[in-house]
Amino acid sequence: MKTNKGAAQTIELEKEKAGNQSPAYERFFYTRHLLNNKYHDFIVKLGDKKKLQEFKSFIQSLEMSDADFSQLLDRINDWNNLQAPIPLEYLDFIGIKPISIETTAKADMDLFKKSIQNTFYPGCFFVNVPHGLISVALPQGTNEKEAIRHAINWNENEDFISKYICIKDLKTIIIQPNGNYYTITYPPILTRRKNLLIPSRVEDSNCGKPQS
Repeated sequence: MKTNKGAAQTIELEKEKAGNQSPAYERFFYTRHLLNNKYHDFIVKLGDKKKLQEFKSFIQSLEMSDADFSQLLDRINDWNNLQAPIPLEYLDFIGIKPISIETTAKADMDLFKKSIQNTFYPGCFFVNVPHGLISVALPQGTNEKEAIRHAINWNENEDFISKYICIKDLKTIIIQPNGNYYTITYPPILTRRKNLLIPSRVEDSNCGKPQS
């Protein structure tokens, strides 16, 4: 597979920064860094009147005006952090070629596959009950297999719908009332659809803040 020099440099630079450390997994890590770096390079170029005019035309194509600048910045921040579908026109504007995205997307997937093999030590599990969500703390140092056992055996005379063990941005283990469980994983997939680049989403709504 061909790689793009700029994207490859981004990957190597971020690996060099990490050194021998094993930081917490970050979804779309390399693609996000590529987008943010290219965006900052692009902002510098806006001193060029031609580039500025092209950018204004792009804003107008989004049916936005100069008065919507704050909203535009929020939207760009979502694009740069892959929290919303990204217009391909935007990628072109900030100088990102399709092969660059392919390169960082592969690095992101490799990082996901490596990270999901780690041993995890969840701090708690969640219980989905009719009146909300209960968070149950686990003993310090409890590994994933032990956490599943704790969750299956937990019984506070509460009727529950399901239980969840959440590994942020990587997977959710869902435990059913009969004790069976299964795992949903969240690979960082980018899909091109018409004029958009669409990041896959993490469906972890049951792993949020417990309700009172």
